Amino acid sequence: MKNKEGLLFLMLAVVVTFWGLNVVMVKYLTTFPPLFVSSLRMTLAAACFLPVIAAYHKSLRLSKVDWILLAGVGATSIALHQITMTIGVQYTTAGNGSLILGLNPLATGLLAMLFLGEGMTWRKALGIGVGFSGVLIVVISQHGAVQMNGVGDAIMFFSMLMYVTGGLLIRKLVIRGVPVLLITALAQVFGMVFLWSVALVDQPVSYYMNIDISGFQWLVILASAVFSSALGTLGWNYGIRQLGASRTAIFLNGMPLASLVFAAIFLGERLQLVHLLALFMIVLGVYLGSKKIPQPAIGSPVESTTKA
Repeated sequence: MKNKEGLLFLMLAVVVTFWGLNVVMVKYLTTFPPLFVSSLRMTLAAACFLPVIAAYHKSLRLSKVDWILLAGVGATSIALHQITMTIGVQYTTAGNGSLILGLNPLATGLLAMLFLGEGMTWRKALGIGVGFSGVLIVVISQHGAVQMNGVGDAIMFFSMLMYVTGGLLIRKLVIRGVPVLLITALAQVFGMVFLWSVALVDQPVSYYMNIDISGFQWLVILASAVFSSALGTLGWNYGIRQLGASRTAIFLNGMPLASLVFAAIFLGERLQLVHLLALFMIVLGVYLGSKKIPQPAIGSPVESTTKA
């Protein structure tokens, strides 16, 4: 069991690392309209899951509630999260954006406790606090300070809440017995449809058809779609199935640091010794918050891990 959990933690660390790299890839693609890039990435990610949808097409029947929850995942953690994050970063600093998104584990832990009945132990709360402190160190060291920016910060906070909401809906679907693979596949399709709907309201089809994309830019878009959006989301949703929403979310504390490291490698941004302290705090926070304390045989029930 310990070996299995260790492999699960390693998988989530790899997912967060890919998401950190994805921030750098998306920054490279900022020459294109943000809605166009997001819609294109989600389209390629959804295409990766077409065989999954075909495989489940005849063998599994979903209820009306399941479809509503799946649409909710696509609308919140994919479409609304991407749209509001794209708008929010235009009206606030990158440091504030990273810090607000770093509130994800805390918000997930609190909402999972309120709506899903997941426990909030002192160890999990301490892990969230230590990990977020590491995120704070990364943001301040990279951007000098944290200053409130009104509307932009509010939009980024809403974006963070949309991602958290999607994670809670995924956990709800898992409890209802919907396979993680199918959740990921259909949520990507719903997210793609919602994103393209907004993109086409913003600009006509002819506008997007005239955008020139080089071969290397296509390679970056494909890598972002497959490794971050498709495989990354699949691994993350599997983590939610096994660990619960709040324990899984703690791993997101590592994403700002991963972004910083990849920005230094590929964009020439500077790394400092203080980032080693941040790394230690983030790793310690993940360890404290994700480690499950053994429960007595008789007493309060442990988190549900209903088989999908």
